[in-house]
Amino acid sequence: MTPRTHKRRSRRRAGYTLIEVMMALGVLTAGSVGIMALVQASTRGNMEAREMATATEITRVWMERLRRDSTNWTASSRTINPVILARTSYLRQVPNPGTASLWFVPVPPVGSTDSPTFDFYGRDTTVATERYFCTNVRLEWLYVGRAVRADVRVWWLRRVSGSVVDDPGRAALGQCAPGTDPNTLTNDWRVRMTYASTIVRYMAN
Repeated sequence: MTPRTHKRRSRRRAGYTLIEVMMALGVLTAGSVGIMALVQASTRGNMEAREMATATEITRVWMERLRRDSTNWTASSRTINPVILARTSYLRQVPNPGTASLWFVPVPPVGSTDSPTFDFYGRDTTVATERYFCTNVRLEWLYVGRAVRADVRVWWLRRVSGSVVDDPGRAALGQCAPGTDPNTLTNDWRVRMTYASTIVRYMAN
């Protein structure tokens, strides 16, 4: 066997060096980390998109509830006349002209299945531990005695951890309860909101 032939066979038997293996593992690890970060960002984006879509649907639901409530407003007036809204459940809370129009938590009538709070799936719920979305309403006279502007705000806390209810900051959702003042919300960076406005007027007999 000539020296040249022996040298070629030795090269064929030679494997990877430790440095080459470590470099390959480093490249593989860096690529895997990048892929995992991309998957995590995509999952978070899908979650936020789902929350936004659910909140938008809840906003639409409450706008319909306010329109439904207006079917009990069957007369008009050119002045402030509490009687014309006496049969309504939500519109009766419109303040007098010149009075500040504030957000409030709507209080459903007795026996109603309406709720200002919704669970993660957008279903009405009155169970404190299931609250995920909260509804606020603001009313203002557009034409005194004839038309009311109704604003609906749905807010929720961005989910930080993996579970729906394990975030200690979710205690703020207690402000969903009817009768509480939603204006006491702190400037929490996790708070997300959707808004919508509509005009409701009396339904003539």
